[in-house]
Amino acid sequence: MSLFECKMCGGALEFTEGAAVAKCKYCGTAQTLPKTVDEIMQNLFVRANALRLKNEFDKAEKIYERIIQNDPTQSEAYWGLILCKYGIEYVDDPETKQKIPTCHRASYDSIIADDDFRLALEYADEDQRAVLDEQAREIDRIQKEILALAQKEETYDVFICYKETDENGKRTRDSVIANDIYYQLKQEGFKVFYAAITLENKLGAAYEPIIFAALHSARVMLAIGTKPEYFNAVWVKNEWSRYLKVIQKDRSKLLIPCYRDMDAYELPDEFAHLQAQDMAKIGFINDLVRGIRKVVKKDAPKAAAAVPVSSSPNTSALLKRAFIFLEDGDWSQADDFCEKVLNQDPENAQAYLGKLMAELHVSKQTMLEHCETPFDTNHNYMKAVRFADDTLKTTLEGYAEAVRNRNQKMVAKKSKRKKKVALVIIPLVSLLVAAALVLNAFVVPRNEQPNNEPIPPSVTDSQALDATTQATEATTKAPEATTQAPETTTTTESADIVYFEGLEYTISQNAITLTSIGSCTASDIVIPSEINGLPVTSIGGAVFRNCSQLTSISIPNGITSIGNYAFSNCSNLTSISLPDSLISIENYVFPNCSKLTSITIPEGITSIGSYAFSDCTALTSISIPDSVTSIGSYAFNGCSHLTSISIPIGVSRIEKNSFTNCKRLTSISIPNSVKNIATYAFRNCSGLTNVTYGGTIEQWKKIPIASGNDPLQNATIHCTDGDIIPQ
Repeated sequence: MSLFECKMCGGALEFTEGAAVAKCKYCGTAQTLPKTVDEIMQNLFVRANALRLKNEFDKAEKIYERIIQNDPTQSEAYWGLILCKYGIEYVDDPETKQKIPTCHRASYDSIIADDDFRLALEYADEDQRAVLDEQAREIDRIQKEILALAQKEETYDVFICYKETDENGKRTRDSVIANDIYYQLKQEGFKVFYAAITLENKLGAAYEPIIFAALHSARVMLAIGTKPEYFNAVWVKNEWSRYLKVIQKDRSKLLIPCYRDMDAYELPDEFAHLQAQDMAKIGFINDLVRGIRKVVKKDAPKAAAAVPVSSSPNTSALLKRAFIFLEDGDWSQADDFCEKVLNQDPENAQAYLGKLMAELHVSKQTMLEHCETPFDTNHNYMKAVRFADDTLKTTLEGYAEAVRNRNQKMVAKKSKRKKKVALVIIPLVSLLVAAALVLNAFVVPRNEQPNNEPIPPSVTDSQALDATTQATEATTKAPEATTQAPETTTTTESADIVYFEGLEYTISQNAITLTSIGSCTASDIVIPSEINGLPVTSIGGAVFRNCSQLTSISIPNGITSIGNYAFSNCSNLTSISLPDSLISIENYVFPNCSKLTSITIPEGITSIGSYAFSDCTALTSISIPDSVTSIGSYAFNGCSHLTSISIPIGVSRIEKNSFTNCKRLTSISIPNSVKNIATYAFRNCSGLTNVTYGGTIEQWKKIPIASGNDPLQNATIHCTDGDIIPQ
């Protein structure tokens, strides 16, 4: 006798082994059941269902994914993913007293057409299919009602996302801050969604259409938090994670994390690529309003696409070619095609934009905002702004202003550090001079010089004063000299920050993390293995981000972790050696390193994060050790020169879009440990012709291969007992 919980009410379900469908004796609803499972698998199902019943959909989804990795034929796990994806909660119908579904994550995508629903049906038996089909159609009907109601709701400029009450039911500090921001933005003329007021007189059942409409209409979301756990609270994360998905389809929208009394690195990993705002900073609200105003423009036309259609078909085609070359990192060809456009249309703003991007080695327009040095005096930038329409002009000026402001802050920060060093050195010089005077006057008197040696010239009081003054002036006028010394200098503000050879490190729990490299003008950097006897163990998130001059780096053994975005957009980094001590490669560590040709991943690394090597267009080969058990989604997306790869024997699932747009990938080795190939894993891998599989033909045929993997259908599959030839 196995024991599971009802997916609607949470009551215990008792059934005999082998049963596919059961009826809950508490709420009377029909339930589909997992296939025969062991105790471990049963506990996973129970845990996932318990989390889903508490509306912790993201946590439950991860467990269902884990179940599928272990057994990709579990129909019940795919159905669990559906319930999480659409935020399905079952509540009591006040009229019929039956459990009915509500949808907390409405989507324009139909549940009936969802790949996970298709897989749930595929692995279900006939009785289960009937139950699942009926429940899915009811959810689809409710979702259509929500979408219809949402069409009638108001539209908003700004969506404020925050936690209203704490675990004791008391109002949070976040709520007070959100309330203040709401009224200030209202005074500025913005239409703001703020749940405490917007939903004030609405019934709970009517929330979703309003929230859905607000999420999809708002141009800006403010995610507000004063504690890391508040950002990850169930309903807070539900809102900002949904908005991030909206942004994926509409890049004109913006999510701004707003934090206070916490470190920016404590924000959710999903925010690592966003520009967060510290609410404790003086002038925060003014900066926020200016930022929102740039995105929210009343009666403004929709933003133009990255490569708009020109009035001339010929220039339009040339522009498309230019921007494709930019995506591939072929700067010279991109510049040449932009010149061809300008030969026909000398006032084409997009052509000047393309030339600017080629000159700065930027593959996507949005990456201009993250350039290392200001470009607002660049000839191509000025021409692009001169001939641009209002939308493009405002966008480009916004990028330039963001770069300029960031550099000003870096200069101010660097100057502040130098002043701190000066404050330490000046008194030290004075003390040494004074000590010399004392030593000269009292310790070794003139008339007691040993061996009757000539008496050395003395330092008079006036000379000592001059020496002190000169040392002070030298330090004040040329403070940069102090940064050349290899000794460490701690600041007076915090004993946890240490500067070594111009780089900033943070000390925590007897270990050191590299946290900042300043303006990043060096072409090669050596990270020490220890400082003052303490080991350097990690590289912080986004430390080398956008370091376009960096060509090589030495990472010592002892580094165990490299943070998100650590080397993203290092467009001139050609090679890197990862230490054996490294445990895992996080998300977005090397994306857009367009000159990185090869990399060896040391044995011991267990995972490669999402987007880890995305758009490394020059990467031709990579060696992945068998210690790796998971490769994240989009990990090698856009590696257009990658020709072959071997999946480690410990990987059980090839995630979605892992190798999308690897156009030169001709061969791949897949072990028999792989039990599932997700959506679009090999999309646009048009050159893939040979697949070596470490199992039998029969085993290969049992692997669920999701949609968008046409290259696998066209390739020859070499199995241990023969080949599968495409028809």
